[in-house]
Amino acid sequence: MDKLPNLIHRLSQDPFNYLLNFDVAQKYLELNQTASAVSFYLRCAEYGENVVGAKRYVYSSLLAIAKCFDTQKGRELSVSNTLLQAIAYDDSRPEAYFMLSNYYERASQWQECYTFAVLGLGWSYEQEEQLVDIGYDGEYCLRFEKAVSAYWIGRKDESLELFKQLSTESILPHYANAVKYNLEKLNAGI
Repeated sequence: MDKLPNLIHRLSQDPFNYLLNFDVAQKYLELNQTASAVSFYLRCAEYGENVVGAKRYVYSSLLAIAKCFDTQKGRELSVSNTLLQAIAYDDSRPEAYFMLSNYYERASQWQECYTFAVLGLGWSYEQEEQLVDIGYDGEYCLRFEKAVSAYWIGRKDESLELFKQLSTESILPHYANAVKYNLEKLNAGI
């Protein structure tokens, strides 16, 4: 991939190119310059919205914007609003549902966490390479969110069953550790 100065020069020649805007945003995100990254992700979303073949980039830009707002702290409404925009733009992808469910988990808003996990699980997805790393590793991530939140909304048996299923699967280590921890707590009656 090009270096940032080269990308910015190319973008100055073609400012409405959604792909160049996305690439510049990615570079700023790599540099942890989230305000600049948001600006270029917004441009990608705006300029790519009605372009055939750009849907994946527009959707990924919205996810990345939410991720940037989340790291900035104090932008909670911006995070949830951007993820809702992503769902409105393409409700057939799982990532925004996952991000919203995880967002609500961290806020201890258990019914919202559960609802968005269930909504995300309501689709059958083709595995697609993600353009932005948002921590989604497959549909088991949504099942994990559902299991965690199920306990807190009075569905302990459902929670236990989901965690048991997850414990038999090949999942990322931090999920496997969290599943083990939750199973121990649930089996201890906590």
